[in-house]
Amino acid sequence: MKDVDHIRIVPTRDFLDKILPIDHSVLNKIYANVLELDSKLYNTEKMLWKGFPPSGKALKEDQLYPPFVEIANKTASEARKVHEDKDDQVREAIWVDYHSNAPKSLEPDAAWIRPDCALAIAGLTSSIEEGSSIAAQEKKALWWLQFVVAVEAKRSYDQNDKDLITQLLGYLRLVMVEQKDRRFAIGLFLSRNQLSVWCHDRSGVLGMDVPILIHENPKEFVHVIAALAILPAHRLGFDPSMQLAREPLSPIHTYRLSSQGPDRFDVAMYKKNNYATQWVITTENGVFLTLKALSVLRTDVVIGSGCMVWAVVRYDERRQSPDTRAVYVLKQWWKSEGQADEGAIYEYLQKINDETPDPDAQYIARMHHHETVKIGDEVDSTDSLIQRGLKSAPAPPNTSTAASKKRNRDIEAEAEERLHVSIVTEDNTPMVARYVVGPNATAPRKRTRMRVILAVFGCSMRFFTTLQELIELLLHSVRGHRFAYVHGVLQRDISLANLLITLMDNGASSQPQSQGTRGCLIDFDHAKRIQTVSERNIDFEEDDTPLLPMYLQAEWVSTPGRINEAVLQRALHCFKLRDPKPIPPINYIGTIVFYIHAALRYHKSSGLTPPVDNVFTPEDFGWNTALLTPPRESDTTPNTIPKREPRSGTPPYASVKILSPVEVRVRRQDSEVKGALQSYPVVHDAIHDMESFFWVLLYICITRSGPGGDRRKELTEDFNAASEPRRTQILELRRMVHCFFDGGLEIITWNKKELLETPSEFEAHLLLHVHSYFEPLKPVLRQWWELLLLAYEFEGYEYHNIHKFVIELLEKTLEMVRGLPANESTDDEQRTRDATKKRDDFMHKVTHADLVVRTAQVGTASPPLSPTGLRMTTALYGTPESQKQQAAGGRDVPPSPPSPTPAQKKQKGKHN
Repeated sequence: MKDVDHIRIVPTRDFLDKILPIDHSVLNKIYANVLELDSKLYNTEKMLWKGFPPSGKALKEDQLYPPFVEIANKTASEARKVHEDKDDQVREAIWVDYHSNAPKSLEPDAAWIRPDCALAIAGLTSSIEEGSSIAAQEKKALWWLQFVVAVEAKRSYDQNDKDLITQLLGYLRLVMVEQKDRRFAIGLFLSRNQLSVWCHDRSGVLGMDVPILIHENPKEFVHVIAALAILPAHRLGFDPSMQLAREPLSPIHTYRLSSQGPDRFDVAMYKKNNYATQWVITTENGVFLTLKALSVLRTDVVIGSGCMVWAVVRYDERRQSPDTRAVYVLKQWWKSEGQADEGAIYEYLQKINDETPDPDAQYIARMHHHETVKIGDEVDSTDSLIQRGLKSAPAPPNTSTAASKKRNRDIEAEAEERLHVSIVTEDNTPMVARYVVGPNATAPRKRTRMRVILAVFGCSMRFFTTLQELIELLLHSVRGHRFAYVHGVLQRDISLANLLITLMDNGASSQPQSQGTRGCLIDFDHAKRIQTVSERNIDFEEDDTPLLPMYLQAEWVSTPGRINEAVLQRALHCFKLRDPKPIPPINYIGTIVFYIHAALRYHKSSGLTPPVDNVFTPEDFGWNTALLTPPRESDTTPNTIPKREPRSGTPPYASVKILSPVEVRVRRQDSEVKGALQSYPVVHDAIHDMESFFWVLLYICITRSGPGGDRRKELTEDFNAASEPRRTQILELRRMVHCFFDGGLEIITWNKKELLETPSEFEAHLLLHVHSYFEPLKPVLRQWWELLLLAYEFEGYEYHNIHKFVIELLEKTLEMVRGLPANESTDDEQRTRDATKKRDDFMHKVTHADLVVRTAQVGTASPPLSPTGLRMTTALYGTPESQKQQAAGGRDVPPSPPSPTPAQKKQKGKHN
């Protein structure tokens, strides 16, 4: 047996009792009614359900579906008679045979990618095909919105068949992707003799260890079907706190929609896509109406956080003027065990600022409310409320010895990565190779559903309107990062999507606020609580040995400037800390020379004014600060040995030191730096986030054509229509964008590593491709790159006090941009007006979103529309260029695997 990640197998009896529970007396009555309903439905003598051929008799696959659907619908009907319908149940559901009757609304090829049977919401099933006002392409996505349970059927199947497991889990993935109010999805495997139930949530997959023998154990078969008919909707994966908005009527749960009457699905509730569909969400802080989804991207990755973000208003204020009502941002995600509580972090930082006000605190989003989501009185978590604390089943006795051996892999090196990819929707279903979990497989990570409501609203930093504003916004975000870091919070996921232009604050007017905007750092769900900077300070100790004579004697090359004894003592202090045993200062002098010369060259290249007497002091270098101990979590002891942590970040912007599974070293000075305060394995620190800020700015300068966030024409125009030399330029630009931003994780990591280890290539390979609009920013990009190289090579004061250096660099750049004469500035009034209008239009479109209003209903039921809308596969406001933008000539590194989807089935007979 192979090791399988993110999947657990539990005893079948436990699965039935905990996941699909039915009171024994209720089950007995339902079972008796089913047998009495039709004496031929189950033959007790032959122990065979009606329509299923006896064992040994030839069976065509399409003979499975009609009898199963008939039995399931009759069983469900009897169950509903015994158990009266309640408001918390799925209102109308019917088992449908899609194998014999392919959906007419789908394209012929699309009919192959579908479950054979499903328990579907009745009102949606027929109306999707009847809906004439919905485009055929949209119906493909709408089709997945009707499913309560998906079924994959075969004449016979092997429990260890990877393809069958992948097929069913692919269906469940699509159900969870399209239905934004689904917490998990349930699927069935069916054969002529067996039935197996699977549950797919945000932590992974739960399955039965032994399939149900439906003919030998008919009561267990009835148990499954009856439970799916009468259990509360939240036990089937729906979210009872989310309802569809449908003014002027009260909101409604998707599972309470009807095929007729006032609660039938109406076309007005379908708002074209996932971003426009409006929900009414009940929280502990009140009820909110979503105006527009700002991000639903990560819901495409089923195993993970499932993060969704909306702009919202209070439901009772929905009819107030859009110009006066407060707009909030509501974020919902599944927090993994051990991950930081984002709401608690916001609360902590706000408390710090309340006690000791700091002007930099305004550059971190202000929180209005946070909560752990509950259903009833129970916390909504994958391990307790969904999987009910079930224990894994033991491996079967026939598991081979060889298969039981643990894989020879470095657990810490792979330690449960939290690295998320914004443009590559990876999933884990291809990893499901066996029904039995191997002894060394990664267990599903326990996850708990969380919500945070922010009091600020804005848009991505790419909507800047001038160069000056871009640098100001970046400077604000760095200052906000510093405020959090000083007080013991490391953000660890700097990306363009997490750098906000604050357009409106809670309670303020929602009129476009293009004047006086500020940058704002958001998204602390990957952050970590560490010691405060004051707790990590290392006291400076001066050595008794004079170092200047040794330094002057050791200088074998000309120096760009003179230094005093204090500089040498500071440099010695930096390197002495790396040796556990005392070593004479003379042993460090060679490394000290290299470090000082590198610092002198950086000082000169940065354009800083040299000291009057040309004798540099620690203050001139920025070395008059304390070094820091490696960051460790605030609840650990000083003796805790740092180890490689779960990697965190968005690959196009993440530090190569964090991305790379192997050590990355900078060696420009031919120096031999012995040891390091921040030795490998790398512990995420402020320097790595400052590198991410650098990649954000570089990404904007390379992929954008100016203010307003417009992409460069070279990345969008028809390559084949271009002529030389433009064709070559386009190809080279696209290749660089692919290698450093849009490629798979391995491609991005490999190229960044190569660049850091051969830094001279930066000018020719990246800086060369900066768009002409950003030409004035080339010096800051070049200097920022030099700063990172200096910090990484020596891990000295630039490494430990990186905020100071980056802020000084941005402040100097801001002064330069402000002072540009008209003939050197790339900004012009028309361009600024256009960008401002674009941003204000975005603001207006969100804050003035129309409420869903039901249309007049005439005749038959209106076409049911998506409770979630058509899935958008492109990123929203601030993620990198679509990975569909492939580039020829990229470096030969294998890409990350694509997100799995159900395999296309071979056409089985004719479809009507």
